[in-house]
Amino acid sequence: MGDFLNNAVTGLLSYQRALGTVSHNIANSATPGYSRQQTLFDAQPPNSNVSAGNGVRVLDVRRYYDEFLSVQLRETESLRSQFETFHAQAGVLDDVLADPLGGITPALQAFFSAVQELADDPASPAARVALLNEGDALTSRFHYLEDRMADQAASATGSIKDLVNEINDLAQALGEINQDILGSPGGSDRLNPDLADRRDQTLLELSKLVSVSAVEQEDGRINVFIGNGQTLVTSDTVMTLSTFTDPVDASRVRVGYSGVFGAGDVTDSLSGGELGGYLQYSRTLLPETRNALGRVAIALAQTFNAQHRDGMDLAGNLGGDFFSVAAPQVLSNANNTGAANVTAAVTDLSQLTVQDYTLSFDGALFTLRAGDGSSSVTGAGPALALDGIAVNIAGAAAAGDRFLIRPTRLGAQTLAVTVTDGSAIAAASPIVTGTALGNAGSAAISRGEVLDVNDPNLLDSITLRFNSAADYDVLDANGVVLAAAQPFTSGANIDINGWRVQITGTPQAGDRFTAQSNAGGISDNRNALLLGDLQTTAVLDGGSANYQEAYSSLVSSVGAQTRQAAVNADAQQALFDSVQGRRESVSGVNLDEEAANLVRFQQAYQASARVIATADALFQSLINSV
Repeated sequence: MGDFLNNAVTGLLSYQRALGTVSHNIANSATPGYSRQQTLFDAQPPNSNVSAGNGVRVLDVRRYYDEFLSVQLRETESLRSQFETFHAQAGVLDDVLADPLGGITPALQAFFSAVQELADDPASPAARVALLNEGDALTSRFHYLEDRMADQAASATGSIKDLVNEINDLAQALGEINQDILGSPGGSDRLNPDLADRRDQTLLELSKLVSVSAVEQEDGRINVFIGNGQTLVTSDTVMTLSTFTDPVDASRVRVGYSGVFGAGDVTDSLSGGELGGYLQYSRTLLPETRNALGRVAIALAQTFNAQHRDGMDLAGNLGGDFFSVAAPQVLSNANNTGAANVTAAVTDLSQLTVQDYTLSFDGALFTLRAGDGSSSVTGAGPALALDGIAVNIAGAAAAGDRFLIRPTRLGAQTLAVTVTDGSAIAAASPIVTGTALGNAGSAAISRGEVLDVNDPNLLDSITLRFNSAADYDVLDANGVVLAAAQPFTSGANIDINGWRVQITGTPQAGDRFTAQSNAGGISDNRNALLLGDLQTTAVLDGGSANYQEAYSSLVSSVGAQTRQAAVNADAQQALFDSVQGRRESVSGVNLDEEAANLVRFQQAYQASARVIATADALFQSLINSV
């Protein structure tokens, strides 16, 4: 009687445990990261040589788990989160640049329309004021876009700091879980399923923030690594990440690592997760876009200023700069020990890129290198030239000194109109040519163009007096011959005092042509026409793109990268859903299956209870009979 009573008791207790496991599964069917559990039974060995059974025992409670799927889920989650974060940030940038009303395109078109209106009526005060107003509107548009991108940079910096704090919190949680695992009985072979689920779910949450790798120890604890193998969690020891100001650029933040063997900068080695998305955006798309916008502003300022200086205003003064824009930004590394002073200037717009440059000194030579590594130059100094920029080093540098050079970063931020009086707009050409009334030949002189506005004799009066159809003398305002018997070819360039004219046709001896200052030529629009031509003049990208085309290329590039990020995010989301579905097929709770198990174990429990009741009846009958 004792055997089957004992068997019934073990069955009752075992199925009670099984019912507890089933109810636990049902209760956690919606818990993130929960793995379905199963109660494993085993027949108890007999207590003697008698072959009769000795009941059942609970061998273990096992969770349904696939290590490969868990690792794959973490990897896909990390990439999915990175792509989604990058796409979200790129989408905001794309919306700002491509806005048909808020972009550069409408303001640029309005500005050059005002230039054309001035060319149509160069003496009009209203046209001159309108041009100044459109210039201010154009610079304001550049400032607006730059401010929006600066806001995004500040927002990304704040998000990076917050994510580093979240990573530290999750790392601390993993360290505490490791301590709990160490205190649980059985080690990794009998690791508490709920504790293991909590460990894996925390790892998955960490993977959403940054790419990590994990190695499980024999006792069930895990070691977690980030970046290039830096240990984040080992046993119950937790390392920490931190943020610090970039030693070169105070507006940027970098990520530091503090471990057992020291501290270091791990920014460039981190990837994946939301942190990887923000770092990628902050290192590539955002700064390149700001540089590209600044490049358009610098090209506009330099070319418009150069042409404006070649003109003359209403007061008879040579034109000055119409726009002002900052020189290339040069930032010294806070760790520099030398006394070198580095300056830079844009010398060739057609070669100017959107890259930042690093100038480093090894103790003997300087190396100027583009941020993407596409170009570099090495020399002893004090001057280096690369990609349309000239760098000058003054003073003594120390080995290891580094400088960050941003040729175009400040362009959009600092672009401004310097002309405040409409009469100072140089719409006229500084020289005017003329033909003597008594000329007998058929020759005619062109209107002239300025070659060198800085020539000190530019505005001097000059007379070309022909000795014959083949040569001429050059005379000053007093009739003094400056150059005699100059050979003449119809249509050939004649360059004098920083200007150029052409005389076509056949002159006769005694014919005279003049070139002199155009002071008082208030109705002259020659320089205004040349200013208007700049709208379609290709000055960027090796002379293949004008301002509008360069800006459109910028918008297209940002749009293409945004679309590619969307495609990557969608593809990674589909992969994540697939892996998660496979994991759920292995580890997820099936309520129909659990309901069937509930009925099965309930019946087994009731049967064991009936056996106990039967044993009790038999025992009572035996007692009564005795």
